[in-house]
Amino acid sequence: MDKQDKRYALGLTFLFLLVGAFTASHHEMWRDEIQAWLLARDSTSVFNLFANLKYEGHPGLWHLCLMPISRITHSSVVMQMFHLLITGVTVYLFVRYAPFNWFQKLLFCFGYFVLYEYAIVARNYALGLLLITVFCVLFKERYKRFIWVGCVLFLLAHTSVHALIVTIAIGIVLCCEYVFGGRFLRPLNQEIEAVEDKRPIWIGFALIGVGIITAVLQLNPPSDTGFAVAWHFNYDANRANNIVKLISRAYLPIPRPVRGFWGSNLLTTYSLFQTIQILLCYFLILLSTLLFLKRPTALLTYLISTFGLLTFFYIKYHGSIRHHGFLFLAFLMCCWIYRDSPAISLGETAQADKDSAIDRVLNRAGTVLVTLLLICHAIGGIIAVSMEHRHVFSYGKLTAEYIKSQGMQDFPMVGNKDSAVSTVVGYLQEPRQIYYPRSGRFGSFVRWDKTRTPSISKRRVIEAAKVLSSEKSQDVLIILNGSLSANQIEQYNLSFLVKFTGSVVSDEGFHLYLIPAP
Repeated sequence: MDKQDKRYALGLTFLFLLVGAFTASHHEMWRDEIQAWLLARDSTSVFNLFANLKYEGHPGLWHLCLMPISRITHSSVVMQMFHLLITGVTVYLFVRYAPFNWFQKLLFCFGYFVLYEYAIVARNYALGLLLITVFCVLFKERYKRFIWVGCVLFLLAHTSVHALIVTIAIGIVLCCEYVFGGRFLRPLNQEIEAVEDKRPIWIGFALIGVGIITAVLQLNPPSDTGFAVAWHFNYDANRANNIVKLISRAYLPIPRPVRGFWGSNLLTTYSLFQTIQILLCYFLILLSTLLFLKRPTALLTYLISTFGLLTFFYIKYHGSIRHHGFLFLAFLMCCWIYRDSPAISLGETAQADKDSAIDRVLNRAGTVLVTLLLICHAIGGIIAVSMEHRHVFSYGKLTAEYIKSQGMQDFPMVGNKDSAVSTVVGYLQEPRQIYYPRSGRFGSFVRWDKTRTPSISKRRVIEAAKVLSSEKSQDVLIILNGSLSANQIEQYNLSFLVKFTGSVVSDEGFHLYLIPAP
């Protein structure tokens, strides 16, 4: 049976990597993917990298992984390959060790988050998914391998702010389980007492604590940060309802089969679903609570993770589907560790028989729930992959290829809007900087500080290009997100070169103009 499980895991992983590699070859990376690559590539040292990361709102493990790769090659495609490999390892570990049936594992591998969001879109979240999976693998023998558990959770805290919240939840629950659980849960007490040397356990807890503290310190923004600076502590019923609705987005991620599929949800287009959406979200939380009720470790991990994430989305940053996915990852993680969590038992025969009957009903309900959710995820994954093949995700890649084909890659460049134009810079490969009028400086990646203005007129962009052209005595390439009027083109003696419009990421289409040297 073990050989069959291993073969099944290898087979599914191979199939996943084939589908993923084919899809990734059709995926044009967008600004958030390229931003991480540029930060790793153009930071002069590890200390300089962490100084630049202060404005990002995420810890730096992903960027640290990219830094040595960026020293080997300037092609960001290598980042895509590395990212897909990370998810491939996750798929193998899940299929090999997760306590789900073969059909549920198949659905998981080709679900929306695994197949698309955390495999094709190259961000730091894939590392979080991998480390959560490794934690689940270690959970069964956690007290025998607690230093390894501590190492995994240390790293998990440094992948993203959302993974940090999950790490905090796991750390709190493991601490409560170890300190208090042995008094009330006899099997757990025996397991803890079987560990003769308790020092590795305390070392593991120390690693978890240090990981959380150092990640929080990284997330402390500088005083001049200009991104997501608001906090929402006042109660707002509409905002609270919208945050609760994220449960359905995370548990049922079925995008619309249109060009703007990314971040959309097909179910919300139906009035009936809109009517029942909030009730459905509360039902999912209630049902999950009932499923985990007899296993305090799984229950508390689920509740603290879920409400921790929802609280963050409410008070700080609403986020996007890639962030909301951690709500589902927390649920699935608790389904995995449920069987190896100590159970509450009253010990009386009649009550035990009654509990056993209830357990059977809940287990069947849990199996049905997980299967139905994973079917929805698989439908979402298929739609996302098919839309990725059909539409251009971002025109940053094609714009960079056009610039190189015309021999203009060495021209001075002015770009607006900077966050979108940075995608073009990443695909130009050679380390270079262009002038960003929004912040009034040269750069490659975007620095989210207060020097950067929210918007700038096209006239000011042209004026900046004109000044640069005079200083360099060269033609200057202007990269814009929108078109210029005929009057502006004539007034400044510009040449219109080409436009690329109609991408999945709507503001990553580009118009190119050339301003002649004086």
